[in-house]
Amino acid sequence: MTESISGATEIYGLIGDPVEHSYSPRMMNAAFSSMNLDARYLAFQVKAEEVSKAIAGIRALNVAGVNVTVPHKSSVIPYLDEVTPLAKKIGAVNTISNVKGHLTGTNTDFSGFIRSLKTLNFSPKNKTIALLGSGGSARALLAGLADAGALRVIVHNRTAERAEKLVTEFSQYFPQTKLEAVSLQTIHETPLDLLVNTTTVGMFSSDIPVDLKECRKISLLADIIYSPRQTSLLKQAEELGITAVNGIGMLLYQGCDAFTFWTGKQAPEEVMRNQLLSLIE
Repeated sequence: MTESISGATEIYGLIGDPVEHSYSPRMMNAAFSSMNLDARYLAFQVKAEEVSKAIAGIRALNVAGVNVTVPHKSSVIPYLDEVTPLAKKIGAVNTISNVKGHLTGTNTDFSGFIRSLKTLNFSPKNKTIALLGSGGSARALLAGLADAGALRVIVHNRTAERAEKLVTEFSQYFPQTKLEAVSLQTIHETPLDLLVNTTTVGMFSSDIPVDLKECRKISLLADIIYSPRQTSLLKQAEELGITAVNGIGMLLYQGCDAFTFWTGKQAPEEVMRNQLLSLIE
């Protein structure tokens, strides 16, 4: 990122509603600056009914790329020229590149999560993993875990029908992984290599999505919530001696993967990490 903006400055951004809370502008601009790239990253609030116009604007204004956040990750897809295969299966795009008007969408949420697991020295291959929740994040993580060779992924949601629908849909894409929609009691009774909370439970309160003390055995835990840094679930895991990570790593690595998708360059991981840690309480 240069101190002055020129006619050659590339513009990147974030589209969603709301966007004012996002850490992405600070993280991405720190990355551009550290790499001496003539680029700036901005946040654009886009209402649901304006998505098609926003995508047309990316082309018309030659915006180099954007991230996509809620609630537009699925609704942007019909307006793109190309979607990467796994993003198509997930049914959600969080990163779009613009190359001479050709818009390609991908999903770095799943790859960011898989990369974040390296802090646990964990590989999903041949492992049994449980997901709490069946929303957009669960879709991305389920696809990522199955694609990475997980042996078994069990999904629990308070609305059982949503979990069952998700498992039925994804079983056709990943027949090599045993996918199951289960009750919370099943999670309590099943030894797990990894438990992942993809819900927002714990973000705004001291509630926990599952009582870890009632679970038979959990080797590792990941909570994709990144603010607060330690949710009540993570605190309980610490008390029980379960090694766990929060969502900062996923946030970081999805950004790193988006940076590389746009620029073809390796992202400055430590610069981006330090910027995030300075912003998140």
